[in-house]
Amino acid sequence: MRKVVTAAFLGCLGAVAIAGADLEERISKLEAAADLDALTSRLTLGGYGEFHATRKKGATYGDYHRVVMYAGYQFNDWIRLNSEIELEHAKTTDGYILLEQFSVDLQVTDITAIRLGRTLAPLGIVGLRHEPPLFFGVERPPFEKYILPSTWSIDGVGLVGDLSADLSYEVYAVGGLDGSSFSEGSGIRGGREAVYPGLESPSLTGRLDYFGIDDLRVGGGFYTGSTDYGAEGVDAMSGGEVNILSLDAEYTAGALTLNGVWAAGDHKGNGVAVAASDFGGYYATAGYEIWREGEKAVIPFVRTGSYDTHEASTKAGTNDTEVDSTQYGLHVLLSDQFVLKADLLDENGTETFSVGFGMMFQ
Repeated sequence: MRKVVTAAFLGCLGAVAIAGADLEERISKLEAAADLDALTSRLTLGGYGEFHATRKKGATYGDYHRVVMYAGYQFNDWIRLNSEIELEHAKTTDGYILLEQFSVDLQVTDITAIRLGRTLAPLGIVGLRHEPPLFFGVERPPFEKYILPSTWSIDGVGLVGDLSADLSYEVYAVGGLDGSSFSEGSGIRGGREAVYPGLESPSLTGRLDYFGIDDLRVGGGFYTGSTDYGAEGVDAMSGGEVNILSLDAEYTAGALTLNGVWAAGDHKGNGVAVAASDFGGYYATAGYEIWREGEKAVIPFVRTGSYDTHEASTKAGTNDTEVDSTQYGLHVLLSDQFVLKADLLDENGTETFSVGFGMMFQ
């Protein structure tokens, strides 16, 4: 009898131990699930990408132009991280991997946040909002590429927020351009600094946007700063300064979409690489939605404009760099996050035909 009771007692202990282990495993799984839920509730993942096929000057080629991955994280109710990593042209030997954005917003009041780190220069339209379904054309407008120049990552500290229900603002103190990398063909574009940006002589940039008229947004931005310092703050010895002023507007009413950008800039003290003292241009776009069903839509568009990386020069014999352009295209939304595109671009008589697709997700 004693053996039977002992065996039963030991059996009960074993069952309790197994049940305890099972309960502990279930608690661990619940805790892990809770941790995952907490993480995913704070984490936002997204991105965008685009492929282009282009025929120009008798040559036809394809290009996985860019793939960008976004990650955002809400640390608490007033601290948020925004980051983007970009791969261009499918591999690093012909393109590059770039940290496009890495900024932290500290929401210090209901209408003001302090922004720290790397963000986008607040100039133009496509420079700030360049996901493929959101702009007309297979490629981004050349004017914004060379004059503003999009996409332009800047590093520093700033304030962003709303001055009223109809007026928003951004203003930053950031690292400057490297004047030794300017060129006649691409203007100031080569002066953007992506690695070890020089912070020796901060530049100022900012913008205002007004939303007080139905269906219309009007905005303007500026940039002013030294071009004296390159990567790691090394003196580029350009002895220069760049100033840019830009204005832009977007109007959408029913099936009609209108937008445009104008900008003017100047170099002071051009250094060794660039001879221009003034640069600028504009473009205007009109699109009309001829068919829509839910998220699907077909939108033909036309864009006209002109830009010049060397409107005025301090150096005799500088080449004529003015580009007059006309573009006709089709923007076909298969959803609000996936688009098919085709366009014909004429620049000073040189025609480029492009087709492509693009997407964004979040």
